[in-house]
Amino acid sequence: MPVQQEAAAPRGGRRVAALLRHGHFDRPDDMASAHLLLPLSATGREQARQAAGRLLALCEAEGLELDSTLEASQLLRAHETASLLADELGRRTGRAFRVQGRAELLERSLGACANLRLTEIEALLGQDARLEALPPGWRRMPEFRLPVPGAESLLQAGERTAARIEASLASLDPSEPRDLLRIFVAHSGCLRHAAVSLGTLEPGAVAGLTLEHARAVTLERLGPGRWRPISGTWTKRPPETEPRA
Repeated sequence: MPVQQEAAAPRGGRRVAALLRHGHFDRPDDMASAHLLLPLSATGREQARQAAGRLLALCEAEGLELDSTLEASQLLRAHETASLLADELGRRTGRAFRVQGRAELLERSLGACANLRLTEIEALLGQDARLEALPPGWRRMPEFRLPVPGAESLLQAGERTAARIEASLASLDPSEPRDLLRIFVAHSGCLRHAAVSLGTLEPGAVAGLTLEHARAVTLERLGPGRWRPISGTWTKRPPETEPRA
């Protein structure tokens, strides 16, 4: 009598995250972009639409299928980017895409100092006798957190963002055989530090890098807490410029 073979457990397909920075917006001078409520500029809207072609080309090259959900930071510039991108993807593919706003993808919070000019932040905190002077270059220091209620460090924002990306891809049906790419639209700072948290970017390099507007870095989830880079590059920031999230 022949021995019956046990059926093999269904094997899911690849799971890839596209970490995409929002399009350009007109940031006021001497102000951290952080939680500003401003919309995209005309340039930023066009950048969002152009991102569709690059993502579709990537999917074709890697044998991936776009997931129908795009997750986006709740800040307007990110949500607008995701919405324009979803519309363009739909126009090109004939499929329906939806945008899901996520608080976990917000840029680093400056807490009580949100939306103040940088000179105002330094001047106001300088009046507090309990505090030491802010260290030079504090805006780029991954571990530095403004000493005010509600503020985060860049690393904390990255850990929050990374946890959402990890949970989002882990929530996809593990038995689904298709190789899927899900898009996450957020901000340069939290995305760069999310890549550090996910183990795909060196902590010592992150302060000198940025992500261009409406450009993506893609990472493949190999298992819980295990990731590898697929495509896209972090751009070296000129030393005289300030980060724009």
